[in-house]
Amino acid sequence: MMRSQRQGNRYLAGLVIVFALAFMAIGTLGPAHRSPYFLAIVPVPGLVALFLGWRAWSSDKRSTANSAAALLLILFVLLFSHLLPKSAA
Repeated sequence: MMRSQRQGNRYLAGLVIVFALAFMAIGTLGPAHRSPYFLAIVPVPGLVALFLGWRAWSSDKRSTANSAAALLLILFVLLFSHLLPKSAA
């Protein structure tokens, strides 16, 4: 693999890691922490995205696919979490 392509893949993986950490921090501090589905919409997808970003960072093979999967997971959760029922409290 060319050096510039590897640097680009690591840059993308770094962005994924930063986005996953921001997603978890904002989700924990925001209104989602009152949801009964909190574990399903913040920590679990955030940790999965963080894991995929770490795998993309440390691997030459499939790093773009891991980064893309992590970003799509975060986007999917952000788009569809508002469809969940609100808490009664």
